[in-house]
Amino acid sequence: MMNIAINERFSKLTFAVKSIFIQESYMYQFTSKITCLHCGGKYRGKKMRDKLAYSCSTYEKKGKESCSNNFKIKEEDLVHMVTTHLQIRNVRVEGSLGEHVTKIEVKDEGYKIYYLDGTHSVVNDNSHQYGVKFKY
Repeated sequence: MMNIAINERFSKLTFAVKSIFIQESYMYQFTSKITCLHCGGKYRGKKMRDKLAYSCSTYEKKGKESCSNNFKIKEEDLVHMVTTHLQIRNVRVEGSLGEHVTKIEVKDEGYKIYYLDGTHSVVNDNSHQYGVKFKY
């Protein structure tokens, strides 16, 4: 009787851990794809003020002496850009949005998203006098 209770608790715990792992892997679906063009470091996902965002791992670990790029990208902004780009091209999305992206390059306060089909999107905060410029 005791073994059954322990096995049942272990099964529930295992299920909970797997669920958290699956959620986390979809939450930071662009982590391995984002590169800082200032230092060559990878961007990593982290939670900032209850929002998911990405920042340069070199800047975060070693400071501005190693990388001057403190630009952060919100996950919701990436999801919006990728979703819009794919919708414009009538691409059906199954699974993770990150599967449609080959790489993302970050420079200054902007970034360029490259897609599997050879197209790209550009977001650049300081390229236009009226603010943020998007190119899907």
